[in-house]
Amino acid sequence: MDTPTLIGIGMAAAIGVLISNRLQRKKNAALAPAIEAALRAQGALTLPALSEAVGRSGFMARGQVMLALNDMIAQSKVRIIQAPEGTPQLQKINFIKYELTA
Repeated sequence: MDTPTLIGIGMAAAIGVLISNRLQRKKNAALAPAIEAALRAQGALTLPALSEAVGRSGFMARGQVMLALNDMIAQSKVRIIQAPEGTPQLQKINFIKYELTA
């Protein structure tokens, strides 16, 4: 391959990543009010309970809720309550809780 082709492929990939990130941020922002309302109404919740509270069930839905939670954690709107010491790694998802900071 020649240099202009490689540059074109790199630019297309970079633009694709930027578009994907922007779309994900919009999806996260749309889900954030539902997460905030559920946490206000019910207090600290685990990820499975929170995804059910916002009306999303299933493994993929938990991922969507977690992505939105990560954005809210980065903005200091939500804090993490860690699982108790000695909790098995695969069970931590059932013990880690998320709550609003304010």
